Amino acid sequence: MCIRDRERPYGMIDFMMVQISFGIAAWFFLVGGFTGLWLPAKQAIVTVIAGNVIPLFLISVTAIPFARYGVDQFVGHRAVFGHRFSDIWLIIYIGSSFGWIAYITLLMGSSMWRLMGELGLEQILGILARPEGQYIWGVIGVVMSYFLTLGGPSMIKWFLRIVVSALLTLLLILIYNVIAIHGLETIFAAKPAQPFEDPAWGLASAFEINVGLGFSWAFWYGQWTRLARSERAAYHGCQWGWGIIAALAGVFAAFTALIVGSFDPAEWVYRIGGWIAYAGLIMLLLSNFDAVCLMYPMTISLNSRIPRLKWWQAALVPAIGGIVLDLLPGVYQAYYMYLAYISLLTGIYGALITGNYLLTRGKWNLRWIYFKDSPYQYFKGFNLESLIASIVGTIFYLSTLEPLSWTSPNGLFPHITAGIPAYAITLATYILLSKARVFRKLYRSP
Repeated sequence: MCIRDRERPYGMIDFMMVQISFGIAAWFFLVGGFTGLWLPAKQAIVTVIAGNVIPLFLISVTAIPFARYGVDQFVGHRAVFGHRFSDIWLIIYIGSSFGWIAYITLLMGSSMWRLMGELGLEQILGILARPEGQYIWGVIGVVMSYFLTLGGPSMIKWFLRIVVSALLTLLLILIYNVIAIHGLETIFAAKPAQPFEDPAWGLASAFEINVGLGFSWAFWYGQWTRLARSERAAYHGCQWGWGIIAALAGVFAAFTALIVGSFDPAEWVYRIGGWIAYAGLIMLLLSNFDAVCLMYPMTISLNSRIPRLKWWQAALVPAIGGIVLDLLPGVYQAYYMYLAYISLLTGIYGALITGNYLLTRGKWNLRWIYFKDSPYQYFKGFNLESLIASIVGTIFYLSTLEPLSWTSPNGLFPHITAGIPAYAITLATYILLSKARVFRKLYRSP
């Protein structure tokens, strides 16, 4: 195998495997679950697909520059933000991503305690076969994913091929259960278990959390596409893997939530009963070791920014962060609030990367990226255009939707949603300021 093959081992099929596994493992099941709690089936279909595919398309060019240059995302984006502002975004990325690790491992924990209970091991295992065991199993899942992360991309690639097979099998089980057992007629007649008093708020809220998942890939694009054999493989593999294919899992998750009345996938397969319950819980258990897809790129970014950290030390940071959140009560049920904050952060980040690509066609100077004494230092390490655009987008989002109270201070929500408009405002602000060259006198000339 040549050096390039070792450094860039992923073709389009490999990317689709990674992204399908990455997406379906927890995110599309959980977001589909909440959608099915709030909306009837017809609205859920459109909301899940449009809410994920549109944002993904809006940030899709993020795949290209990192595949082109093979540079770590949170090093390469210095071209957009400046050296110091890029470090702030690295901290935001790492800190916010602890939540992803917690959700995927808590779902694994939910599957595990139910499986232990089904096998009649409560007397032997005690708390591990009861609901409280979810948190302990979640921690165990983080630890196991940590050791998989130490194995590097080749081990992950082969592990994920097994995981994707399990996930697709589980998805087929859900589809069979929905269509063959309950029937589409029953699904489309079902009422959501927890609808909003105002249907407009329900529809806008469901769309917003799906948009949050659609935009969320902005933080992960470059981490994976830097391993691509070609820009084409990177772009299309991510579009299909994170897009329509994975979104179909969200649609059937919404259908199942409508029938079961719960957002928790482990409860769905448990209630189906029989051998399907055993098989489904085992497959959920296996698939949610997919936390490695989170921990591996986070470790790369930390190791790239702080080279003195050994690989195992850098990998401890996301592991410890995930464990801390695993042990906090109420985190699992607050997934929809988390997605709103992710919509804010990644929508703005994706808008700025996209804006830079539109302005430069993705042409970066690698030397300037790695050396602080370069034009990418901008003004004391901050690209003021991207800084101001970030502030403007943040103010708009939080004044339109405040996630903790789930209220709209300016009254625009639910007449409009927050994520896509904030993306558009951030993108427009960044491009206008860059075109106007307002701060050029403060920057070094290229």
